[in-house]
Formats: sequence, structure tokens, C-alpha cells
Amino acid sequence: MDGQDKRSTQLVIPLDLTYEPKHKDIIKQHWNVTFARQGRMSVTAKRVMARVIDQIRDDDFKLRPYYQFRIVDIVTDAGITKETAYKEVQGALHELTAVTWEFESLDKSEWYIRHLLDTTKERAVGYKDGIITVLLNPQLEPYFIQIAHYSTYQLNNYMGLKSWYSMRFFEILSAFRDTGVWCPTVEQYRQLMDCAQEKDKRGKVKKDQQGNPKMKYPLTKDLIKYTIAEPLEELANTNLAFSYEPVYETDRLTRGRKKITGFKFTMKRKQDGKIPEFWLQHTVISQVIANLRSWKVTDKNIALYLEDVGTKAANKLIYDWQLKDNSEDRIEDRAKYCNAVFVKIGKAAQERLKQEVEAVLNN
Repeated sequence: MDGQDKRSTQLVIPLDLTYEPKHKDIIKQHWNVTFARQGRMSVTAKRVMARVIDQIRDDDFKLRPYYQFRIVDIVTDAGITKETAYKEVQGALHELTAVTWEFESLDKSEWYIRHLLDTTKERAVGYKDGIITVLLNPQLEPYFIQIAHYSTYQLNNYMGLKSWYSMRFFEILSAFRDTGVWCPTVEQYRQLMDCAQEKDKRGKVKKDQQGNPKMKYPLTKDLIKYTIAEPLEELANTNLAFSYEPVYETDRLTRGRKKITGFKFTMKRKQDGKIPEFWLQHTVISQVIANLRSWKVTDKNIALYLEDVGTKAANKLIYDWQLKDNSEDRIEDRAKYCNAVFVKIGKAAQERLKQEVEAVLNN
């Protein structure tokens, strides 16, 4: 049986579009997903996952049984022609059904592996008449539902990227937007960019003829050339434009060129205390901003902390303030009280996220 016949017997054609997908302008992604050991995948596959994740709402309690969207949602502005779109999508879906992500607890007490998609249900992952159907693995539900720790990034910029490494930079740098600096070691960087030691299907490190571990771009100069140069160019016109500099060893005792031990990536756009324009164009976010303003929370504090507080938590704060204001313990000075509370919660969220990022990167 040839490959085409084999695929046709395994692939159950999904039904037509059964609901109208609603896409957001930003994506929320759990820290452990952003910093999981993700193998490299095609740009089309990353776009498919972005269009799935952006349908998950803040108030969802469960994953949908399946997610659907139109093929135009991933090929627009992507340089994919109508003639090649079908093959691109077919290849991306085959690729995604084989994807596994490795997760490790922050204290390293447990490790596990999960398939990203679910191919066990009657309704199948597939494509028909311009509609793509995707089923997420229900075991990953905690990572996508009621997300407390996440990075946010603009979907339009993300979907326009044409390099996997650029997409990875977009995801990771979004997690460091508060400090504007990301300083991984070379080893950490290799892990996150899928350029660490190569492993076989059983997870054992592959060896070359000399018995040394095989590694993608073993020379650091090649690692820089093939994984950093393209993201530098592609992200240049986004809010995550960055510069980089190598970090050299400091304790070398012998003569010779110092070894590069890490990188320092610095985002060019600084937080200036101004609310981003795209927030005001987003229905949910703009309403939260209007409500916070009505309680005298300043634009500067909204710009600095809303992403970390989150719209759901911000709405709960506003509800709590309403209850307090209707009680005997009324808020006498909204500007003083509400700003203090909002800033305290925002700073606590940022600090917690920093600690978790550092813990994940130090695994």
C-alpha cells in the first residue's frame, strides 16, 4: 500500500464548518507551553496552532471538542498560493499529529510527554472544502483553560512571520516585555530553539562516528547565523524588535579567544506608560480600560500592569471595588486607593512570572 492510500484509509473526513470561529487579537499562552521543549515545526503548523489557541476565551472552562477555521485564516499574508495551500495544510496537519511536548515540573520531581493533538475521536483532525478541523489533546486542557501565567502577543504580527525561529523569538521575548531583556545561556538557548543534542525516538542522545553527541549547528557562529539573523530582520518592524550581544566567559585562564557562554537580547521598544493603540481597538480590552479609568486608575498604570493582571482579574477587581463602595467601608479617594491596589497586584504578578520563567529556564 503506497503512502497516499495509507493516508486515505487513516484520515476520517471531518464535517463541514459547524460554528463561526471568533478570533482574538492577542493570544494567551501558558508559561510551561512557551518554555516547553518544543521541537521545530513548519511555519504553517505554527499558524494552525495560533488560530486554534486564539479561539480559547478567558471565561472558557473546558476545551471545545474540536476547533475549526477557514484556510484563508492561515494563508493570508503568508506568501502561500492557492495552488499550494492544500498541500501546505495537509503537511502541517500530518506534522502536528506527530508533535509531542515534554514538560518538567519546576522542582524537577516529575517529567512527562504529551501529544499535542487528539486523533482518537470519531471526529478527526483534517481538512475539507476550505475548513480545517483540529482537536487538542484533552490532557493539555489545564495549560489552555483558565490560564493564570501567560505571555501575550499580537496575533497579526505573529501570523505574518515566515520563520520558525522568528515565531519562537516572538513567543519568548513577549515573556520579557516588562524588563525588555532576555539573557539565556547558550545551553538554555539551544534547548528552546531545538538546537540541543539530537535524540532518537527513544529519547537517547545520538552520537557521531567519534562518539560525540550530535547537535544542530554545533559551532556557536553557525547557531547565531542560522537562528538569530532572520528573527532580527523579521521582528525589526514589530513591538518586539531587538538587538543582541554575545556574553563571553569571564574566568578563562589560558590564552585564546574567549568562549561565548550566553546571549543578551534587548528589546528596543521600552514601556513608556502609554496604552497601546491595538488595546483600544479590541472590544474586551477597551471596555476593561474604560472601567479602570472610571475608577481613576491612570493610563500609565494600565499600560504597565494590565497584561500581567489580566482582563479577567481586572474585572474582578472592579467588581470588588463596586461592592466596597456600596458598603459602609466606602472608597473615599478612588485615585489613591484603586491605583495602589492595581499596582500592588500588577507588581506581584510580574514578580511571580519572573521567578517562574527563571525556574523553567534553569531546569
